[in-house]
Formats: sequence, C-alpha cells, structure tokens
Amino acid sequence: MKIHLLIDNERYPMTIRREDEQLYRDAAKQIDNKLNKYRSYYPDFSPARHWAMAALELAFENISMKAVTESNRLELKIFTHSYTVKRRVLNR
Repeated sequence: MKIHLLIDNERYPMTIRREDEQLYRDAAKQIDNKLNKYRSYYPDFSPARHWAMAALELAFENISMKAVTESNRLELKIFTHSYTVKRRVLNR
C-alpha cells in the first residue's frame, strides 16, 4: 500500500503493509510533536539540532521499551521455570 506522510511540512511517500498504516501515521505525528517541542524549548537552535534532539529522544524511548520488553521476557521465563519446578515437587 502506498501512503504519503507529512513530517515537518514535507511529504514522504512510503510503501507499507496495510495493517501498519496507523502505526506509520502515529509515528509521523510523534516526530512532529517532538520537533515542535524542541522548537518551542530552544527557538534559537538550528533545524538540524531540533531534528537531532527529536531523534535522540525517540531512540531513547525505543531502547527503553526494548529493555522493558526484555526484562518482562526474562521475568516470564523465571516465573514459568519456577512454576514448573514447584509443580514437579508437589506431584512427587
């Protein structure tokens, strides 16, 4: 599926899976929100610095979410293993 996203008043053509359309639109909106936030906080900074700060914040959020996901995955493994051990002990 082909869509056009508007980011920072520029149109970006994309070819995506139909089921991902809303995610892409939300991502574009999030980029615009971050850019606008940094423009208002630092009006004297160059557009390149606004973009860099927005990119850094988005990358940080992404890495943080990956860490939480990995932590949750490990907790689930530990819980599952603990449950299996307890069940085996109780069934003896």
